[in-house]
Amino acid sequence: MKLSFISSAAIQNAMRQTIRQAQNEMTDASTEATTGVYADIGVALGGNTALSVNLTREVTRIDSLLSSNSIADQRMSSSQTALGDMSSQAQKMMDQLVALRGNTDGSSVSLTRQTASATLSSFVSDANTMVNGEYLFAGTNTDVQPMTDNTANATAAIQTALTQYASDNGTTVDQLTGAQMTDFITTQVEPMFTSDSAPSPDNWASWSNASGQNMSTRISNSEVIDSSTNANEPGMRYLALATTVVNSLMGSGLNLSQDALNAVNDQATSYTRQAIDGINNQSSQLGLSQSRLSDANASLNAQKDIINTSIGDLTGVDPYEASTKVNSLETQLQTAYTIVSKIQQLSLVNYL
Repeated sequence: MKLSFISSAAIQNAMRQTIRQAQNEMTDASTEATTGVYADIGVALGGNTALSVNLTREVTRIDSLLSSNSIADQRMSSSQTALGDMSSQAQKMMDQLVALRGNTDGSSVSLTRQTASATLSSFVSDANTMVNGEYLFAGTNTDVQPMTDNTANATAAIQTALTQYASDNGTTVDQLTGAQMTDFITTQVEPMFTSDSAPSPDNWASWSNASGQNMSTRISNSEVIDSSTNANEPGMRYLALATTVVNSLMGSGLNLSQDALNAVNDQATSYTRQAIDGINNQSSQLGLSQSRLSDANASLNAQKDIINTSIGDLTGVDPYEASTKVNSLETQLQTAYTIVSKIQQLSLVNYL
């Protein structure tokens, strides 16, 4: 009879290999049980790995659009708040101008000028609103402060032009009629604010550094919206014009006739009304963009949910099966450790 000998070292090495393999499998199983997806997608999916990569890339693209849309929505929401304040301040000025019509009382005129100054100050502050380091009403020139209060220079230029206008018409400022005052305002003052080609520095460029091109944002694969408005829009021009007309032509030093003062009031009222309409129109345009953005976000989130479901179906694992495998591997490791420990305790000394 021939006897075969089994080396304890061979058994121990075999068990070490078993332990190492079980540890690797347990790491993967634990990852799958925790994350719910394959630990090695490439090995698990094989030829379908490219599909998984494409779907994941699509989710990343959607997340990028949603992030960009969030910034655009914040920009438009903040712009809406500022526009609302401009419209509110302009309405207060309109109420004061209507109350002044036909009134020659000095205190009422003074109150109207104070209201105009407060309206302009608030308007300039709102127009220079900054969010996330960008000026909201600067158009594409987001790093440039859009509005400058040029009231002092504009007032001086208007009053100088008024004196010249009266002289050219063979009269003095205090003798100007309402018709003449209306003609002066519409032909010489209004172009300073509404025409970009008026002589410098008596043009809108002395007030605004904004770009006439609004910020645009791609909100989906096929949609691009204007996500801002700018200080060069008619509403803002007319508000600056209305306040400047009041400040420059209702001064007590001009001694205007009642007819001329009424003409100033009527023009300022008309410009304020146009300012309110223009600002409200800007707000409406932004509102349309916000509505489109909201619809785009809803569509993008729906697409993202569908794609994530497909990714889950493709790369997902059964968490209960993964947990069972982890428990089985733990038992296997414990058994292997016990065997290795028993082998290490074997010694011929125990049998001598």
